Formats: sequence, structure tokens, C-alpha cells
Amino acid sequence: MPLLFNRNAIGDVLASHPEKARRLLIRQGHEKICEDLIDKARQMGIQYRILPSDAFTKKCGTSRSHVCLERDDFNYTDQDDLLNRLGSIGTPFLAAFDGVKDPHNLGNIVRTSVCLGVDAIIIPKDRSCMINETVANVSRGAVDFIEVVRATNLARYLDALKKLGVFCYGLDEHARTVLWEIDLSGPVCLVMGGEEGLRRLTKETCDDLVRIPTNPSFSSLNVATAYALASYEVMKCRY
Repeated sequence: MPLLFNRNAIGDVLASHPEKARRLLIRQGHEKICEDLIDKARQMGIQYRILPSDAFTKKCGTSRSHVCLERDDFNYTDQDDLLNRLGSIGTPFLAAFDGVKDPHNLGNIVRTSVCLGVDAIIIPKDRSCMINETVANVSRGAVDFIEVVRATNLARYLDALKKLGVFCYGLDEHARTVLWEIDLSGPVCLVMGGEEGLRRLTKETCDDLVRIPTNPSFSSLNVATAYALASYEVMKCRY
């Protein structure tokens, strides 16, 4: 059962997705500063408990926090369901990741996706981090505000998106085309590599490869940072 520790994220879940909250836990002695969360839990009919400090630490696995939300496991979107609903989204903005294994990277990716209006994230079932407790906390609860698909075969899934009119652009630091030289205002899927970059088959499946111009003497960007820059570029084209 995932545990959420960030106060703002807990407040967002209680207010917007109370059906995903199981129980609110408060470290004894911190009831006053958590009064707003306790009130929300009461209003939503969510159970809460005040635990002695040692019991809270044992239950939640941390001595640094004073509030914790037990929540349901993350529910992934069925891969065929997203394809079937794609036409009703309008102008889809999707993002696919070819094997991000670091939960901190994936957490930041999820947070960026929600902030910049991405409709769904696509990750492979194998060779990828899942949405776990670390991802939920790094994302500050953003996992509850976006759909995530686990694709059995990422290249095949990208092909299916292309047949439905979605342009798939792979990010590659060695690509000739610069990201902002292409039209990103239509249905688009940004395709990012994991910590080791895009695999060959994934590259070959993309409609085109594009790059973010960087300092030639130090061109390597963290996948989460590169994705934030690329996503912002898409958002700019839509405003």
C-alpha cells in the first residue's frame, strides 16, 4: 500500500480523489498543525488515527514526517482503452518513455506531465520503473491526476498511435532537427529514452528524431529535465 508524506499532496488527494485515500495517520503532538487535513478527512468520511511517535515511525517507516496518507495502489489505464478513446481527447498530447528505471526521474516526469497538460504517459511493462511509493511522493501526488499506460510492446504501441494520427517524435541529442523547428500543435507523442537513451527499434518507429540544443562541451541532460523542456515547447505551441 503506497504511503504519501507531502502535506500539500495529501490535501490534494483528500480534496480531489478521496476514493483513493484509505487512512490518514498523524504523529501524536502534531494534531494542531494537521488540523486542516483532519477536517478534510472527516468531511470525506476517511478514517484517521493519531499514533504515538514510535508507533507512527514504525508504521510509516520514517522519523522525519508527522503526517502520512495510506492510499490505494495505483490503477493503470488499459493500453487498448486509451487507443479507443483517443479520438475523444481532442488534440492528444502524450509522452512515452523507453525504460526509465529511476523512480525519482519518473516521479519528476509525472509531476511535469500534470503541470504541462500531458494527457497520458506510456511506459513499457518491462525494463521500466512502476508507479510506486517513491514515484508518488516525488511527484507530490501528481500520480492521481494523470493516466499511465503500461504497454506490452512499446514500438508496436507507437505504431498504433501513428495509425490514429499521432506524430511520434523521439528525443535524441544527436538528431539533426531541432525540437522547435517542427510543428507541435497537432496530436503528438514525445518519445524519450530512459537513463540509457532510446533503443534502436524505438528510434526507428518514431516519425522523426529531434534534439534540444545544448552546450557542445556538456550536452547531456537528465531525462526528466529534457522532458520538462520538450513538454514546455509543446505547451507553447498550443497557447
